[in-house]
Amino acid sequence: LYEKAADQLIDPGSLAKLMTAEVIFDQLTLGNITLDQEFTVSENAWRKGGAPSRGSKMFAAIHSKIKVRDLLKGAMILSGNDACIVLAEATGGNEVEFARLMNDRARELGLNKSNFTNSYGASDPNMRVTARELTKIAAHIVGTYPELYPWYKESEFTWSKIRQTNRNPLLSLGLGVDGLEFGSAPDGGFSMVGSALQNGLRLIVVIAGAKTEKDRTDEGKKLMEWGFKGFEARYLI
Repeated sequence: LYEKAADQLIDPGSLAKLMTAEVIFDQLTLGNITLDQEFTVSENAWRKGGAPSRGSKMFAAIHSKIKVRDLLKGAMILSGNDACIVLAEATGGNEVEFARLMNDRARELGLNKSNFTNSYGASDPNMRVTARELTKIAAHIVGTYPELYPWYKESEFTWSKIRQTNRNPLLSLGLGVDGLEFGSAPDGGFSMVGSALQNGLRLIVVIAGAKTEKDRTDEGKKLMEWGFKGFEARYLI
């Protein structure tokens, strides 16, 4: 419905976690892992993404064992870096191999420009995506995993007795928003991939390069409102 610089390569920041989630969803679908399977929190995951780090986290305790369903909720609801690293290490063997899985899966989904180098969005000059391809990932997740996607809209998640609220600021604005991911990058500003459903019409909004968190939220809200007011879904016979 609207686009600007949709094919420009950008630093995804935490938006890379959408690809991480998709790889894990796919592994679940293939039966290679299960939601009740437990993965161990390595020192690397704890140190880089957990309590000692400054980033978003689910507070996964070092050397603890956590079920895949809880790691996914930590990643999807809290945007937990530690959760993503644990999933990556356990599924790929290590972070480098998991990044290969991310890129292989991206190509299978028709994402030909994007390149992923880590699971949680750590800034890397070699990790780049486009807004158009982020939209493709979001649409694929929404349409392919209806049993898992609803976790993105859960209002809070508690782990290690620490209650945290969902990091998506659009959830409470009455727009029908039910996902997905928000982030920022040193050279990419504040970004988001949001999705909402109203009266049978689903919209996906991607924003990158906002100067502040408020700008990101305000622009996302404006685009959602514009889309729902200006367009409607109709079946053509």
